[in-house]
Amino acid sequence: VPLVLSLPGAAAGKAAQSLHPNCAAKKQCNRPLEERDPMLHEVPSILEGQVPKGHLKPLGHADFADSWAGEVDVVEDMDPETFWTKYWPKKPFVLKGFAKRSPAFTKWKDDGYLLEHFGEFKAKCEPKNEDRLTDYCGQVKHGQKINCGKDIIPYTETHMRLKKFLPRYRDRDWDKYVITQMPDAMGSDYVLPNFHSCGRRDPDDPGPEGGARWMTQMYENNFWLSFNDGNNFSTSVIHFDMNHQIMCQFDGKKEWIMWDMQSESTKIPMWSNYYKAKNHEAQGSDDSPIDGERVDLERWPAMKDAKWFNATLEAGDCLYTPALLLHYVRSYGRNVAGMSMFQREEQFDPKCNGEAVGEPQTLNKYDVLWSFPEEDKSLLGWNLVKMGFPNWKRSMLWPMVKRARKHKDKKLRKKEFVQHMKGLVQREGLKKAGARVDAAWKAMDEDGDGLVEAWRLFRSRELRFIFKDVAVQMEGGRGNQEEDVEVNRFDLQGSTEERKLEL
Repeated sequence: VPLVLSLPGAAAGKAAQSLHPNCAAKKQCNRPLEERDPMLHEVPSILEGQVPKGHLKPLGHADFADSWAGEVDVVEDMDPETFWTKYWPKKPFVLKGFAKRSPAFTKWKDDGYLLEHFGEFKAKCEPKNEDRLTDYCGQVKHGQKINCGKDIIPYTETHMRLKKFLPRYRDRDWDKYVITQMPDAMGSDYVLPNFHSCGRRDPDDPGPEGGARWMTQMYENNFWLSFNDGNNFSTSVIHFDMNHQIMCQFDGKKEWIMWDMQSESTKIPMWSNYYKAKNHEAQGSDDSPIDGERVDLERWPAMKDAKWFNATLEAGDCLYTPALLLHYVRSYGRNVAGMSMFQREEQFDPKCNGEAVGEPQTLNKYDVLWSFPEEDKSLLGWNLVKMGFPNWKRSMLWPMVKRARKHKDKKLRKKEFVQHMKGLVQREGLKKAGARVDAAWKAMDEDGDGLVEAWRLFRSRELRFIFKDVAVQMEGGRGNQEEDVEVNRFDLQGSTEERKLEL
């Protein structure tokens, strides 16, 4: 399959070569090395002695031992001060055994329980072995146009209810797994570690309803479910994400291989080069063209020197994965995991917002920017899987609070509120929202004096709903999430192919 590309980190003087879908996605390398065709990993005789040790071997192979930096820290406890001062924002660790505190550790091992309690919820599904080459078809990357052949493996996305997924997911020929926004109803089964507590809140932010200000603002919750029979395993691509992640493993095992981008980014090719080592910043998530199961060191010889470390996440463990940490993941067996995220902008408050840190709480006690299916059926984002959506609180609510604080009495005026909000909804094309703006103000201005305190802005359900709808509209509205339709997406090219599934 011809796909011509030359990326930074490639061997000097080498002509551009073809790239192919990764070996695991083709179902040739989604099992242990000893069970694969040896020819896949055999160095051609013409290259013997000319390519680095590890050429065409999988990540983590003994041939990469020279660049191994060890295992990540494994701890049995972690307090907020230690976390924020010694691990955040770059150092991962395993919190051994913590996930056993969650009811999910027992309950989510039972397909019958998942079917009975969560079967009606929609979930996003993808192939078990990820390949993202089609994201870049037709694009110009690093001065070269990427031309993909017709038999490139597309990124396939399907939305279906869990009750349709569960009866099929143990079938070896059913090449799908759930990677979706977690339904809010699952939150009561999931006890979240509290090491990330004490994220600084605005002085007028009262924290979650029924919760407390020591609880850090969460961004998004995700749910993983797959079945890998025998020795087969699922795989990700090599990538980094934009948010800090806390993953708890409730069944099965995951192997993680990680790289610190700040020290290793010059040795590892990335598709979009979004990461900037100088400030440890990135304009968006990014992935690498390197095949994690068949590393091409002829093309990218610098990869052999990239320092890597690893972690094994067993059922019952939790893992902190920092934002912008490059990683590759293999998942084994019946694999069930939950993840909660908080954003890079969250900062440590040593005074913990004036409160003592409480005991670990279930996820449903936290305030999460994006919920699923959503808080109310009237919302534009109802039953929409919203992964990676904008931070409406930081981008829309906080500026409103700052407007209020400009006044001596720290109160927002009706005229400036209505003028700003109606301009916002009109600019983003949110229909019939003028009346909602008026209703939001009326609900906050209980005494009718035309003034509203900042804390009321944080508590306003009506205002929150408007901001959420605006953010969904900014992301393209409801998009294409029809149930039981398999969509082949060519993201950056902007085209799709759809097939209705018979389920």
